[in-house]
Amino acid sequence: MMRSTFALSLWTALVWSISHVAAAEEVTGQTVIGADPQLADGANAMMQRDWQRGIELTQSGLNSAVSVNDRAAALANLCAAHAALKKFEKALAYCDQSLALSDSNWRTWQNRAACHLALGSVDMALKDLERGLALNPDSDALQKTLAIAREQEKQQHERLQQLIES
Repeated sequence: MMRSTFALSLWTALVWSISHVAAAEEVTGQTVIGADPQLADGANAMMQRDWQRGIELTQSGLNSAVSVNDRAAALANLCAAHAALKKFEKALAYCDQSLALSDSNWRTWQNRAACHLALGSVDMALKDLERGLALNPDSDALQKTLAIAREQEKQQHERLQQLIES
């Protein structure tokens, strides 16, 4: 029961963050949509939770995306879409590529943290959340995911204590 509640909470935070994937980036003033029409259409499809169509359009747009910011945003959107489809390892690869180009998008840190949590890597998720919160300390999505991560960390600690005591 507790595990399904955790999974539902994590999923809610992740989908909330992903559904806002193409929103304006308040901290840096950049948008996640990008200038390329296919990237914009891909982001719009993702906002409507049409993940597969969003992935296809975004991958197509990546072929012509020239600017580093557009490429980073597109890769971040691919991370979000694959996470929404519960393809967490694939999502992580896209998040990593995006962050290698630009590490200033708090949503990418949020999505990567959520993927790490889904895969059971609480410590890595907490590090990602710390980076995201440094960029946007007021983010509801980051705060929700941090609460989920702290709860999962607590549960892991309790299980470890039970093993030690038995």
